[in-house]
Amino acid sequence: MKKNIILFVVLISFAFSFSAWAQFKDGMWEMTTQVEIKGMPQQMPPATFRQCITKNDPVPQNQDKSYDCKTTSQKISGNTVTYTVECKGREGVMITNGRNTYTGSSMEGSSATRFQMQGQPEMQMASKIKGKYIGPCPK
Repeated sequence: MKKNIILFVVLISFAFSFSAWAQFKDGMWEMTTQVEIKGMPQQMPPATFRQCITKNDPVPQNQDKSYDCKTTSQKISGNTVTYTVECKGREGVMITNGRNTYTGSSMEGSSATRFQMQGQPEMQMASKIKGKYIGPCPK
């Protein structure tokens, strides 16, 4: 009997997670990021960008093409994606740990980034991100 109750709870949790993620919309998303850099008195202005986000690729990517970025871990729980992205470039290495929650046509998230430039102390950044679904991805 106890096994049946545990199995039922697991199945209900899985069904809830699947139905929450099923509400996610594949397509073009417009996202605005506000970055705060520790130790800097003046902060950067918000940056807005658009990106095609899909169920298979739900992690927003670095828009700076001088970095080679790879998602090194990703976990989906309900309608929330938790991820780690590592970006390597000539200037150094950035490692971002983030969490985004998608609800229908909107999303909110946050991330923490460590940036190590050669010969410099590590820089830490915290980001808040908000997004909205725009429409289908261009073909």
